[in-house]
Amino acid sequence: MALIYGSCEASYRKTAELINRIRYQQEDGTPERTLRDNTEKEGRQIQEHLLKKTGMILKEHGFSAQGVPPQTGMLAIIDEGQMLEQEELVELVMDCQVADALKAEILKNPVAYEDPEKAVHLSIDEVGAKKQAEVRPKQTPASTSIKKREYIQNAVVHVHKKNVCYLLNGDSVLNVLGMLLAFLLHNHLESCPWVFFVDGHSLYTTLLQFFCWRSKLTIILDWYHLEKKCKELLSMACKGSLIRNSILDQLRPLLWHGLVEQAVDYLRLIPENQLKNREELLHLIRYLEKNRPMIPAYEIRRRLGLRNSSNRGEKANDLLVADRQKNNGMSWSKAGSVALASVTALKKNKEYDAWFQTGEMEFKLAS
Repeated sequence: MALIYGSCEASYRKTAELINRIRYQQEDGTPERTLRDNTEKEGRQIQEHLLKKTGMILKEHGFSAQGVPPQTGMLAIIDEGQMLEQEELVELVMDCQVADALKAEILKNPVAYEDPEKAVHLSIDEVGAKKQAEVRPKQTPASTSIKKREYIQNAVVHVHKKNVCYLLNGDSVLNVLGMLLAFLLHNHLESCPWVFFVDGHSLYTTLLQFFCWRSKLTIILDWYHLEKKCKELLSMACKGSLIRNSILDQLRPLLWHGLVEQAVDYLRLIPENQLKNREELLHLIRYLEKNRPMIPAYEIRRRLGLRNSSNRGEKANDLLVADRQKNNGMSWSKAGSVALASVTALKKNKEYDAWFQTGEMEFKLAS
């Protein structure tokens, strides 16, 4: 009760008050600090168990501890249902409200269209909580410098297939990718299409490096973050909001249909008299060119009922970290933040009954 219905939902102080009231121990009951220490201990044990389980699963399937596959077998895996029938795709593209000359370019977009019944959708993101100072600084009247706030990062993955999901968290992206690989192997999902949703190029690069042995890996840039980046950089590049909005009205449909080359050509032709900082415009062009491999034809995906957003990963961040750790000026140690997120994931995955009874986790997709 203290961990699952207390610490995961409310502050340690409020949880200690709740537990002591239930046990009629409002005086000389469990201190707040004891509750915090026990929660962090439980979270560390969960992480240790997951890392141990990850190592065992990878070894069983012939992988190294770093996720390197056996020399034979894995590269031969073919993703099932990765592409639609060409006829169906052509019909959808022909129905798009764009110039006929651009429809052939939409069909050339390299980002595949998965079968939602067979695909595993994976949203990965990092979320920061304020880092707790190891030593509280002394305040002096002469002190005028303002220290930059430091943050500690949790990496979170939302795994979704059909109508079931599972949440993974760790202290780094590489650690959580190792857990993810073990989870996919343990659930016999290695032959399914894997579709990752990310919000930036750094995660794209990390995924390509970690899963370099896999022949097909679909990575999609979240539409909201793409649109937001365009707005931000154009705001810094253009002379006023009217010009910016006019450019966005032309740029947005091109990107929505996955026409990155045409979008870049359009940006290069913007006249100097509409710009106050051309370097920011060049920044946007470089951003689009760098992220071209993960910009799909969002409109076609929408028509197919496929996802265009990493919002489930961001919601997972809220559930595991932000809702509990980013309020009321709270700050955390690295170990404390990851441990509490691990206990919360235990709850969200409905693994806590087995964990508290046996010290084991099923590590299976939960409905």
